[in-house]
Amino acid sequence: MSENYAGLALQEALERLRRSGKAPRVDVTCAPRRRGQTEGTLRVLRYDERTDVLTAARFTDPIESIR
Repeated sequence: MSENYAGLALQEALERLRRSGKAPRVDVTCAPRRRGQTEGTLRVLRYDERTDVLTAARFTDPIESIR
């Protein structure tokens, strides 16, 4: 069973993967209205072991729920 990287900060996930001998390609995605945004933290959405691709998006920290 593979480790779940979802929610980890991008750098932390990359460190863990490198320690296990992997060097994944990183794809960064975002909503169209957020292109160019630099605030927040890049966090992992998913890691696909089959293709060795890690997908990340920027989240405002701390993540707050809308009420």
